[in-house]
Amino acid sequence: MATLLIAGLAVLVNVVSSLVRKRFTDIEQTKRIQKEVRDFNTELRQAILSKDKEKEAKLKKRQSKMNEMQMKMMSQNMKTSMIFMLPFFGVWWLIVAFFGYETIVAFAPVTLPLLSSGGSLVFSNGLNFFWWYFLSSIAFSGIIMKILGTSLSD
Repeated sequence: MATLLIAGLAVLVNVVSSLVRKRFTDIEQTKRIQKEVRDFNTELRQAILSKDKEKEAKLKKRQSKMNEMQMKMMSQNMKTSMIFMLPFFGVWWLIVAFFGYETIVAFAPVTLPLLSSGGSLVFSNGLNFFWWYFLSSIAFSGIIMKILGTSLSD
């Protein structure tokens, strides 16, 4: 039961996170800025590698504008994260209190290297609350972002 509940929590958290992102972030503008900054960085790197000083100087003049655009995008993403994080941590601590942090809630089909609460690396196929939530969240996040149209990748 805990396995399904925690996987369901991971799905719910990803859905809520995506909906908050959709509400407070201009996804298309963020994608456009990411592409523009990525293209600029590629062009600058090529100019530096080819030792084209004229092109490099021209691009360096645009660099402050690119940095400003990146900061705008990051601040939008940070705002979304802050809106979402406080309620999430409240739910997280309630669930951990209910199940216990070290309780094994799922089993991996293979032995995985995991960090224990003491900070040491252990090899186990038993997944505690944190690791099961983490793997479930990763498994569902891309799918949910694609379905809800909040994925920043093409």
